[in-house]
Amino acid sequence: MKKSSKRVKTSSGDKSAPASLPEILRDLPDVLAMDIGTGTKDILHFSARNTIENNLKLVVPTPARLMAERLLRESGPLSIAGYTMGGGFLAQVLREHREKGLPVSMERLPAFTVRNNLEEVRESGIEVVEKIAAPTHFFDEIELPLYFDLMNRFGIDTDRLAVVAISVQDHGYHTNDESSRRNRFKYFLEHLEADHTPRALVFSPATLPGVFGRLHSGALSVAHFNPNLKVILVDTSFSAILGCTFDSRAAALPGPVLYINFGNGHTMATVVNSGRIQAFFEHHTRLLKDKPRAMLDFMKRLTEGHLTTDEVFDDDGNGCVTYEPQPFSNISGIVVTGPKRALMAETGLGPFIEAAPGGDMMMTGPLGLLRGLALLEGKASA
Repeated sequence: MKKSSKRVKTSSGDKSAPASLPEILRDLPDVLAMDIGTGTKDILHFSARNTIENNLKLVVPTPARLMAERLLRESGPLSIAGYTMGGGFLAQVLREHREKGLPVSMERLPAFTVRNNLEEVRESGIEVVEKIAAPTHFFDEIELPLYFDLMNRFGIDTDRLAVVAISVQDHGYHTNDESSRRNRFKYFLEHLEADHTPRALVFSPATLPGVFGRLHSGALSVAHFNPNLKVILVDTSFSAILGCTFDSRAAALPGPVLYINFGNGHTMATVVNSGRIQAFFEHHTRLLKDKPRAMLDFMKRLTEGHLTTDEVFDDDGNGCVTYEPQPFSNISGIVVTGPKRALMAETGLGPFIEAAPGGDMMMTGPLGLLRGLALLEGKASA
């Protein structure tokens, strides 16, 4: 049977959207959304002229991992210019290079790749300078020249592109005396206290807290490439949760919904009802995978308001908060996403939905960025 080609007019007047496209996406401009995780960089070029499935999608190795593997082959001095990238393994490679007695000099922005505190970077023996004229390597995890060239090769009119949406994990600046885990969660809480809706955790460069250096660096990379591009910024753990709501099964759940994102690094969970965040939780996946059934207890007590942020922190997690306690039996459904979502089967929580918005779990983060854009532009309430 021939599929229907029915389309609906958008408010812009010069294009039409497929009828199957979620309503909140129909009036969005063309967007390049990229969710940069520990293992992969998930990319979606979104145009409302196409269905979600017919837009350009890419899943590639995360740039920080590729750069780390490149630096492992180096045996001489390193001089690094550019922007901030994800740390972790890349930061470890840089420190080990210096421990071998090999010089490493970095401009300020890429130096934040090693630590969010430049004093700690200098203490590791890495030289931090303002400008490097002839770098051996250039850090840039956004890579807009690469993707614009690729889109043009695939026949995409990049002149129509209006927004670049970025999600990465950012612990934020902290001093030697502060915990990066407690620090990161503090910034989430500061924004949620004033506004218990998902919109509170979606930012533009102007509203992004100054402590989030990696996200600011990503926005700067876009501005240097084309200052006319609008930028949307969301933490990678939260963008995946936002994207879950594009799964029709998740969207059909009637009452409070528990969303869990088992990322490679962090596990984030939220209870959301009628556009309000009722509870919020973050831990480390590497610890939970050794005791997955702890999640059952954590989630019950989180929902009911009996789990404290200090208890999560003392378990080497980040923290939690419950704004609207309720019986766990009120939860109408559980939705899970993330590269480590297989852990869900071992938690004792269930039944649950494995979110696959647009039929593709790997697009959960990029689609979450589109929802974030719709929230900022007032085209979605939750």
